[in-house]
Amino acid sequence: MAQTLYRNLWVSKEVRTLILGTLIFSICALLELLFLFFPVVLEESFLEFLFWEFELFGGTFTPLLTVFHLIVWGIMFFSTLMVYTMIREYAGGRTGLLEIAGIIVIFAFSSLIIYEVWFALFLVGVSGLILGYLYLSLAEQ
Repeated sequence: MAQTLYRNLWVSKEVRTLILGTLIFSICALLELLFLFFPVVLEESFLEFLFWEFELFGGTFTPLLTVFHLIVWGIMFFSTLMVYTMIREYAGGRTGLLEIAGIIVIFAFSSLIIYEVWFALFLVGVSGLILGYLYLSLAEQ
């Protein structure tokens, strides 16, 4: 049975990318839900260093937590882009800039609902960095 699953699911690079991309997105989304609904429990756990607060312009700022969330949202964006691109290529098309911009807008709007405007702007910047990296890595081939 394991050999049949391997031949039918894992050998194909496309299916393997879809499975891993979906699992990575799911893990990141569950991690964000954990931080969203149980922050008090996490402040008392081994992750308390993420909640260190610093005074900035009369308010408090948690830079480690912000960077952590940016990394997690960046991984979610990359895995979503990877899965969407794989589905488009499997269907015979190519992913255009308008579709990528739509994914960025969806992620920015979602982060705007949960976090502040600055986080959404940082997320757009991280998404731009990821797209720049992908462009530069594909230009060499």
